[in-house]
Amino acid sequence: MTPSEIMHDLARDDIFPKAAMAAARTERETMAPVFIDLVDRLGAQPISAMKDHEVTALIPIFHLLGEWQDTRAYRPLLQMLRQPTDSLDFLLGDALTETSFRVVAGTFDGDLQPLFEFVDDPKADEFARSSMMDCLVLITQLHPERRTEIADYFRNFRRRFSEENSDLLLGWMDGIADLGLEDMADEIRAVFDAGLIPKDYCDASDILDDLKASAAAGGVPVNVRYQKSLILDAIEELSKWHCYSDAFFEEMKRQKARNVLHTPSSTESFMHETAPVGRNDPCPCGSGRKFKKCCLH
Repeated sequence: MTPSEIMHDLARDDIFPKAAMAAARTERETMAPVFIDLVDRLGAQPISAMKDHEVTALIPIFHLLGEWQDTRAYRPLLQMLRQPTDSLDFLLGDALTETSFRVVAGTFDGDLQPLFEFVDDPKADEFARSSMMDCLVLITQLHPERRTEIADYFRNFRRRFSEENSDLLLGWMDGIADLGLEDMADEIRAVFDAGLIPKDYCDASDILDDLKASAAAGGVPVNVRYQKSLILDAIEELSKWHCYSDAFFEEMKRQKARNVLHTPSSTESFMHETAPVGRNDPCPCGSGRKFKKCCLH
């Protein structure tokens, strides 16, 4: 496949682009700069200027860059992750919390400062910041010589920032637990005692139990999200996603066939069987994607 054919197939929304991803591997030296350029552009554009075919191609590209451990992608990826929440949701969906920390850790170029600055940035999405805390923990497993520097960052985080965002605080406490920083147990208790974590989120004992287990394991995280470590095979990784399954594509064909039979007027809400669905709502087909990126597309 030529580079243009690879990009064309990566942007298709009716197939799992396994062949294009495999072809990109064989043309890695050619395709890596093309992929990084796309990440650069998507990181600089408002959501209104993003092209659907480029956004569709991003997920396989994102994971291939992680597989290739291309350090040239490290800073462009972090810049893209600074996009506003709506843009990140459009670009990455659940990959933001599920795999982005593994991708970025794979591209780590040895300089922790961009990651520290990202997590410190109050303008960045809180889930992206929390995910990059996971990235820091993973880097300690891959680069043990950086453990002291990263552990000190976690210890001092709240001395620099007194933010009370529950999701971010949970990411910070999870990082402390995953690193086994037993000297931080009192600070974890203080966060819960101050009522900064909703009671239906979790209990202090959940975090402290993980902390004890990680400490007993010599600072090795017990949390299951670190078991897969880096993205080693992007094709294998994405082959398990529902939105790339045969069942999903068959459902898309059925949805499109039904949609052809009902063309809404300019003043009519798009209807999916009996319930109206907004463009930003989860798609009723169960894919997990936004309606505008799924059956409406």
